[in-house]
Amino acid sequence: MKVVTVEAIPLRVPPPGEKYWGARTWGSAAGPGYPVPARRRYAYSETIDTVLVRLETDDGTVGWGECKAPVAAAATAALVTELLAPLAIGSSLDSIAVTWERMYAAMRVRGHDSGFWLEALSGVDIALWDAWGHTLDQPVHALLGGAFREQVPVYASGLPAAATQAGLADLRERAESLYSNGWTAVKVAIGVSPEADLASVREVRAVFDTVYADAAGQYDVRQALHVGRGLQELGVGFFEMPVPPENIDAYRELASRLDLPLALDSLATAHRCLDFLRVGGLHILQPDVCRAGGITGTMRIATLADAFGAQATPHVSIGSAVHFAASLSCAAAMPNLTVMEHWIGDNPLAGVAVDLDAPDRGVRTVRGGAGLGITVDDAEVRRLAALS
Repeated sequence: MKVVTVEAIPLRVPPPGEKYWGARTWGSAAGPGYPVPARRRYAYSETIDTVLVRLETDDGTVGWGECKAPVAAAATAALVTELLAPLAIGSSLDSIAVTWERMYAAMRVRGHDSGFWLEALSGVDIALWDAWGHTLDQPVHALLGGAFREQVPVYASGLPAAATQAGLADLRERAESLYSNGWTAVKVAIGVSPEADLASVREVRAVFDTVYADAAGQYDVRQALHVGRGLQELGVGFFEMPVPPENIDAYRELASRLDLPLALDSLATAHRCLDFLRVGGLHILQPDVCRAGGITGTMRIATLADAFGAQATPHVSIGSAVHFAASLSCAAAMPNLTVMEHWIGDNPLAGVAVDLDAPDRGVRTVRGGAGLGITVDDAEVRRLAALS
């Protein structure tokens, strides 16, 4: 049960439909005022990108993982190949926590406790858990202590806010389409401008009883407080990343002045989460299993949140079937789960595992198969890689 190979496979696939919703909302700074545009424009790829990790042991067991890599997938793959694979090769599957600590510590002296390093590490960690589950013929959630639920509630993620009347009409139509297709909750990507954002959420709230809002750190404190009060009146479920995550004091202030749960998805380690929890700045932590140190790191964050009376929910947004399956494994094993995200865009990476069940009427069924509970199609992965 020792690891003998670790392969990183970068994928960059053209979207079959619209550009990714995050890129449409936050890829260009819209709206006047402060913060200045240079602080509000994020990098997005024109393609749907990720890095899959294929791991094999000396007895032929294969495990699959995924690194969050929405941009610069080649850079993430290089980290896996040049730095992480040599650390994981030769390790035992029954020592996943030891291997995680060895990988994490490798870049501590350089201060890499987030970003590309944790995203690359995540893919290797997920592959280790998948292989360990296959070795024992047990699902990952059983190895984590068991499933607290057989079905996980999910919300539809992918409705960008609108800045015009025509855009609001289109947004309302999209929300109605989602509702008619069985979705029970939805998240709106805001951060266009305070008034346009509130108008957009108002349109969606007229269709859905449960609505969440993600500002991706586009506001300053004053704007976030104004928008937060409006979202509060609309009965929004949580307010995600209202201000940049560097400003911990701002989260403390907003949490003390709003009766609205604050959430944050960009925290990659339990150490970073602790700073927010100590000041009471967050109510919901959103670890992304492909960004926050894999299954090991994600469950540590959820456990820490629980100790502070906070909730946890896997952040998903964009990725392949491996990302979705790993998130579902964690969601099943979290006692303090709220709800899980599901990207509703046209996903060219979904076909890497055709046996992953789609959400049905706002829930995903917890899988019972070994490992992540999915069968990754190696040939399909290679085909997509050839297109990249």
